[in-house]
Amino acid sequence: MNDATCSVDGCGSAIYVKKSQLCKRHYNRRIYTGSVDLPHQHETCVGCGRSTPPAGTFGPRAKYCTDKCRRLTYERERVADGRYAAELEARRLVTATRELPVHTCLQCGGSFESTHRTSKFCSPRCVNKHTDANNPKRCGEPDCDRGVRAKGMCSMHWRRKARADGREANPAWTESRKANYHKRRAQKLGTQVEDLRPIDIYERDIWLCGLCSTPVDPDSAWPDPMSPSLDHVKPLSLGGTHTYENVQLSHLVCNVSKGNRVAA
Repeated sequence: MNDATCSVDGCGSAIYVKKSQLCKRHYNRRIYTGSVDLPHQHETCVGCGRSTPPAGTFGPRAKYCTDKCRRLTYERERVADGRYAAELEARRLVTATRELPVHTCLQCGGSFESTHRTSKFCSPRCVNKHTDANNPKRCGEPDCDRGVRAKGMCSMHWRRKARADGREANPAWTESRKANYHKRRAQKLGTQVEDLRPIDIYERDIWLCGLCSTPVDPDSAWPDPMSPSLDHVKPLSLGGTHTYENVQLSHLVCNVSKGNRVAA
């Protein structure tokens, strides 16, 4: 019977590998870490500095307090050493050089590219138009020829009734809705239109009213008379355009007072 013990000081375990005179635990530790000594025990998280969980039965103490902290630290390192930027650039290059199949829209007949080989429509607008045109039931409201969505009404009238009955809340007046509202007004009048967000105009004008030249409170909201609003320097009804050059920040009360006029 072999009574030889591990050659590491303080270890009385039986030898596992005769050539190295080490027990199984110290032999495996040297294989994986290069040393029979325990690796440095991290008492604080490498990522955030908080205390790390105590070591388990096997292995050293964890370097990170949680898996989430480990992932966040890894991502920060990727950003710091440029790996993240390199990956983004590689993806952009692949996207820019990729040849997409060309399809013909079933609704408008226009050509469009898509990553999906079975795409049939160029935009959600054409999808809605096609669905409405092929709906055999029409809205029951007077002077409305849209397709039925529910209760004998089109989507617009159904949602309008649902809000009036309190069954559906009015959607928040977000920056996206504000931008779409002004864009639709300009499109109905057939004037030049640019994609712009009111918040971008407000920040461009450093939150100063273009009509009275006094500051506008960013935290105020409609219907506060001093809340921010988008003013068209030359009104849309007078041939003005919905472009960056023709819009400015103004107080709501200043905008209403100006009305359908060009400010002096």
